[in-house]
Amino acid sequence: MKIFHPLLCYYPSQAGGPANTLYWLNTALDKAQFETKVISSNFGLENKASLEAIGQNISTAHHKVQFLDSGGTAFVKKGLTAVKQSDIIQFSSLFFPPTLPLLVKAVIQKKKVIISPRGELYSAALSIKSKKKKIWLQLIKVFQSKIHFHATNEFEKGIIQKYFPKAAGVALIPNYIKMPKKQPLDIVENQLLFIGRINPIKNIDVLIKAIDKAQKTLGREVKLVIAGSARLPYEIAYENKLKHLVKDLELQKSVTFLGHVQGEDKDKLIARSYALVLPSESENFGNVVLEALAQGTPVIASKNTPWESLEKTNSGFWVLPSVDELSKTIVGFLDMSDAEYKEIRKNAYRLCSEKFDIGSNSNVWADFYKEIN
Repeated sequence: MKIFHPLLCYYPSQAGGPANTLYWLNTALDKAQFETKVISSNFGLENKASLEAIGQNISTAHHKVQFLDSGGTAFVKKGLTAVKQSDIIQFSSLFFPPTLPLLVKAVIQKKKVIISPRGELYSAALSIKSKKKKIWLQLIKVFQSKIHFHATNEFEKGIIQKYFPKAAGVALIPNYIKMPKKQPLDIVENQLLFIGRINPIKNIDVLIKAIDKAQKTLGREVKLVIAGSARLPYEIAYENKLKHLVKDLELQKSVTFLGHVQGEDKDKLIARSYALVLPSESENFGNVVLEALAQGTPVIASKNTPWESLEKTNSGFWVLPSVDELSKTIVGFLDMSDAEYKEIRKNAYRLCSEKFDIGSNSNVWADFYKEIN
């Protein structure tokens, strides 16, 4: 079975969750049953001068990867050829420009189509360039009966069914992770960690204000490390706003902007942090949560993310993304006993390894591919 992925970004890019999620999936699928073809733009790649070499380095006999300079005409042209040669076309964005022309071609050629909106239908995401997105959705809706949608949580599944009531189906499959090497841990630093895009939807300003309030409550310093990059103009403006906020609250000694981190450096940073905080306004999954749990690092996630299981398994906290609630949770978390904290770290690692390891769950996707094909 041949599966084609047209993408905005793909591993080794770290500019979006699907970059890693789909790479882990494609490399875990049974090579005797599946061949995957990936065409991605160069978004998020540091060395854009050697795109061909990067693709060749990742590619195998059953997993072909090609990077292009953009998602423009050349992308669509090569994508149309890939559609013709494939059985299943799996999109990871509704609004990536090549999606619509490739979708039309796939439907005409009677290919099986999967679309993973990955949070794009959440109200906070739709509010950005809303008029253009409304038109785009109406165009895609024409083909909904030919589309199998993929949701990562129940809430997202409901939203998809609302916008595309006549879809061929909506599969509920969480993201999975290739379990990284667990970093040796000599000491856990007294720091909270945010990792992700510096984007307004991440609610980082709320987190900074919560840190300020927690410090005043505890009467001691609470460190926050913000790791991530701002790529788009409005993200850069938001990052500047955050830095001004830190200055206004006199938190320069408490809050550090680390910039982009990846690979083993990222794993080490996560492992030695007291907890990861994901205060997002909306999040369809949050792959960084898996990366934290895989190192045994507890997580504080907002109730706008699908991570209620953190509390059910005593692996972290699931709270309202407000200054008061975040601050209250941070204070309680930092004041827990050593025994309680060691237990929550064990539970965090157990949750990830048992429920979200792609090595033992690739069959979920394999079964879905076979079912729709």
